[in-house]
Amino acid sequence: MESNKEGRNVDVLLQSTIRHVGQAADKHELNAEGTLVEKAGKTYLRFVEDLNGQQVQTTVKLEEEDALIMRNGAVQMRLPFTQGEIRPGSYGNGPATFDLLVKTTKLEVGADKFIAHYELHAEGALLGRHELNITYTEGQ
Repeated sequence: MESNKEGRNVDVLLQSTIRHVGQAADKHELNAEGTLVEKAGKTYLRFVEDLNGQQVQTTVKLEEEDALIMRNGAVQMRLPFTQGEIRPGSYGNGPATFDLLVKTTKLEVGADKFIAHYELHAEGALLGRHELNITYTEGQ
């Protein structure tokens, strides 16, 4: 893989399926250029999303025991993942921020993939079930 001092360049494919209670599944796909960074013995995947013309910087901490997705920009989000556990997270859009509970039902981290299946809960209610699959391959 090509390397620079910020990490290795990778092509990112993000596929997500969201099942909100009482609604049909909502599927999304995103292709982006990203960077795989090693820092303090941990691996992070970084890429930028374009959300309705606004930039969102996404960082994924790639650890099977303690993964984390952080998004900053047009959307502020922090989702921690630990298989079989419920962890506190948050989501913000503009001035409003909501506390979430993230219940991870599947977490798989490999050399070129990140898979997380999880439920999001807020104020005691199930918001939806999510399946997230991120693959990353050598970039240009």
